[in-house]
Amino acid sequence: MSPKKLIGALATGLIVAACGNEAPIAPDVATVNLPGVTAAVQQVEGEIGPGSLYALFVPDNWNGDLAVYAHGFVDAALPVALPAVDALRDALLQRGYGVAYSSYSENGYALKDGMRRTQQLRGIFRSKFKQPKRTYIMGHSLGGLVTMALAETYPGHYDGALPMCGVLGGSLAEIDYLSNVRILFDFFYPGVLPGSALNIPPGTDLTTEVIGPIIAATSANPTGAGAMAAIDQTPIPFSSGPELVQSIITAVAFNFRGLDDLLDRTHQHSPIDNATTVYTSSLLPPPLMAAVNAGVERASRTPDAVNYLEKYYVPSGDLRIPMLTLHDVLDPLVPFFNEGLYHQAVLAAGNGQHLVQRSFARYGHCTFTVPEMVQAFEELVAWVEQGVVPTP
Repeated sequence: MSPKKLIGALATGLIVAACGNEAPIAPDVATVNLPGVTAAVQQVEGEIGPGSLYALFVPDNWNGDLAVYAHGFVDAALPVALPAVDALRDALLQRGYGVAYSSYSENGYALKDGMRRTQQLRGIFRSKFKQPKRTYIMGHSLGGLVTMALAETYPGHYDGALPMCGVLGGSLAEIDYLSNVRILFDFFYPGVLPGSALNIPPGTDLTTEVIGPIIAATSANPTGAGAMAAIDQTPIPFSSGPELVQSIITAVAFNFRGLDDLLDRTHQHSPIDNATTVYTSSLLPPPLMAAVNAGVERASRTPDAVNYLEKYYVPSGDLRIPMLTLHDVLDPLVPFFNEGLYHQAVLAAGNGQHLVQRSFARYGHCTFTVPEMVQAFEELVAWVEQGVVPTP
């Protein structure tokens, strides 16, 4: 993948309260014709809260059910905008479902706001059209975490959930993985990247100062990259040398793009913690691991940063509604271990009967086709309405 495409994928890929008191700006209902949708569609676009845009769609052949969609991480420097999910939206509308989604009020790791704004959509939809018979929630990447968090927090508001490529292990586990990749890269390739895991120099150019140097350093010395992937705390996904380098770039680039946003959310207190981490590997020689543990950069989270990241969000496993998850096995941004962590949480809470997890044996983040997503959605609906449990 080219640096330009990588940046675009990261910007669209990786991401709690009831409705609150904000009153939505009341727009008119418009009738529109959408590509791929046979029926005419009633559309409402408006704004609620501080700059949160929303869009609601109901086809003339509406079956009475609503699909609420939560988008993934968007670079904090980009303007707030509605997500570009036209193909998925139109496929659901063609099948008779209503669709609702939001821009959120802010970008970045906007989990708190994403939960709030997504939760508001159901009430706005009811006020503009009518109460849906059933409401399904779905989302990609950070929006997958929004989906899971709302399913656990408001099980009475949703009938089924479809998190895709989601941060289902929770914020702490995801941040630990991404930061450990950067920290270990700096150990094996000292001086290659500007700053450190907790200090990103302002104005750093991602292409020339991060992506290019990573490619050059790992090409000159692939042994370091292989060692990083062999360490238990950085299960870097890959099936080839280029995929290994791409996965390192993906994780490290997120550190450069997302750290300042995370610091803003934790009052400039460290969201990174490896102060007591003992890096381990059954594949690398003990002297090397001793050198790693003695030589890596160390950081500690403060209690308030821990509290914030646990609240937004660490899964409880309190899953009361059917949930079907989708995940690429070799996901470089939200690694597949997220699925295992959530499975453990759900089983520990005694709710395993509500969870089915589906994997795709391929490399990439959120690579699902529209037919794959629609098929999964319809299987979720059949599970909810007819008791037909999907296959993993």
